[in-house]
Amino acid sequence: MKAGQSPSLTPTYVPPPLILLVRPPVGLAPVLFAKAVAKRGPSTKAGVRKAKPNAPTPRGSEPPRRVPVQERSRLRMTRIVEAADRVFADVGYEAATMEQIAERAETSIGSVYQFFPNKGALFEALCDRYFERAQRLLEDLLARSQGGGEARPWTELVDQVIDVFHAFNVEQPGFRAIWLQQSISAKIIEAGDAMNLQMAARAEEVFAAVDPTIPRARRSAAASIVVEAISAILLVAVRREAAESARLIAELKRMVRAYLSTVLPTPATG
Repeated sequence: MKAGQSPSLTPTYVPPPLILLVRPPVGLAPVLFAKAVAKRGPSTKAGVRKAKPNAPTPRGSEPPRRVPVQERSRLRMTRIVEAADRVFADVGYEAATMEQIAERAETSIGSVYQFFPNKGALFEALCDRYFERAQRLLEDLLARSQGGGEARPWTELVDQVIDVFHAFNVEQPGFRAIWLQQSISAKIIEAGDAMNLQMAARAEEVFAAVDPTIPRARRSAAASIVVEAISAILLVAVRREAAESARLIAELKRMVRAYLSTVLPTPATG
């Protein structure tokens, strides 16, 4: 930067987690990822717990005010989160209001604020739900890939991971809308980054299972490259029309398979 020149105000690009990308190359063990909510304090009232007062909060959001314990309260909180998802998708995060979310959830505005102090807290609750769903999705995919006791070729697994998580992204319009607008908090960025790191660790385990002779340093680098590449292209794909998106997904598969063919042995055929 030249002397006297003002620093650039252009925000630094932050890749979203593989679940908007979602999530991932593959692993053999359950996915572990950073939760985007602070730990809760002790119970203070029947049926609810207050959030820990000194828990760190990201800019623009706060943790949920109450964590429901009773079934009825949990169902109401779930209904509010689902309503927020639909409203964010319909009108965008910035235009959405807590009143619109309350109306969509068919509850009072007071009930919404009972659980969530602002939109940021609602979005973080959505992220928690999406991360958990993505975790289950990955586990199911890996279990199916091991069906019959014999693992499928890694080339097939690459294609399945990309297809499954692209579909997952497409089916999460509220979450996707917020990522595309970059209306995200530092806490969500941190949680997404932690998720990708865990995905890379799981991918490295798979690579080791395919070929234990691959040096660990190379396995680690290859896993990170694959996870971040898939994450980036899946984000682009959800922003394109259907035909172009399909072409991007097809080329992504070719790219990942071609790269991994320089790292992993060619699967046996026949």
